[in-house]
Amino acid sequence: MKSLLLVVLMLLSSGSMHAIEKDSVSDWALPEGSELIDINGHALHFRQLGKSQRAKPYLLLLSGPTDNWHSDSGWWSLAQNFLAQEYRTVVIDRAGHAWSESVKNPSYQYFAKDLAKFIVQQDDPVIIVAFASSNLSVHMLLKDNEAAAYVKGAVLIDPDVLTRHSIGHYSSETERYRKGWSEIEQFINDGKYDDIMQQKINDEREHLQSIISGEHEHYMDWNFYSAIEKVRNTRRYQLDKFRETTHYREDLIQAQNNPLPVDLPLVIIDSDFETGYLPKIEDESVKASIIQWRDEGRDWFFQIAQKSECGAYWPVASQEHLIMMEQPELLTRAVEKILSCEQQN
Repeated sequence: MKSLLLVVLMLLSSGSMHAIEKDSVSDWALPEGSELIDINGHALHFRQLGKSQRAKPYLLLLSGPTDNWHSDSGWWSLAQNFLAQEYRTVVIDRAGHAWSESVKNPSYQYFAKDLAKFIVQQDDPVIIVAFASSNLSVHMLLKDNEAAAYVKGAVLIDPDVLTRHSIGHYSSETERYRKGWSEIEQFINDGKYDDIMQQKINDEREHLQSIISGEHEHYMDWNFYSAIEKVRNTRRYQLDKFRETTHYREDLIQAQNNPLPVDLPLVIIDSDFETGYLPKIEDESVKASIIQWRDEGRDWFFQIAQKSECGAYWPVASQEHLIMMEQPELLTRAVEKILSCEQQN
């Protein structure tokens, strides 16, 4: 992933490119199935699909970032429909993502408090399915005893690795964002990131089209994903997503300081997406850091699963990070594993 700060330094002197919408997304019509809910004094977007089955927990789907830091419910455009065949599913967006209202200092810690309030309001048992860095919010959410009582298990898909090296690897780029924030903010507000962003969005769609199989294509809600793309292509969203990264290192450290409880039923799905980066990297020190991060992750995930009273570590050979787009059936199996833990008790 090319550092935005590097792009800023390269293009700061260039003229304004084509304008994208700068207005708040709050006036836009929500997609079918989407709603806004007031949580802790601000509106969050959530989308509910599937029938209510009181005998089963509902599934709470959380998004984390991919290479372009997009970290919204768009990544659940396929798997939510797939899972909704058997479960009530709810996808919810952090403040500043999708149609969720912006806040002054967005972070995974902030979202953990929002999640706790949301879960208590639902007053139903829940299994959390968290992709990428959203596991940070899960760590901190479970500090809230009232909300934690509703959480019957968690499925973590390529979660952040909370070891010293990996935290340093993740935050090396975001610390540059934090220190260079005023330049980044000006760069985006001036429209100098517009064309770059449009190209990234185009590339993401092309990538998704290449990994979704014919077997799963009918589950993909391209209308919803297109609506998400429109939001991603606003300067408001770009500012919010990068502003959130300036708190990333502190989020990682706080999650590290709050390990998952051993009595939490747990499945960790670990794709080999890190290996896919290696052929593109020329800097040997960066390549070595990625290898160490990948290998630490495998060991760390396995240890967490072993410590859990009902845990499982599932390594996946695929180098695709968006494994829920490529293999949504894995999530069904993981949820079934969590439910079997509950039955054993």
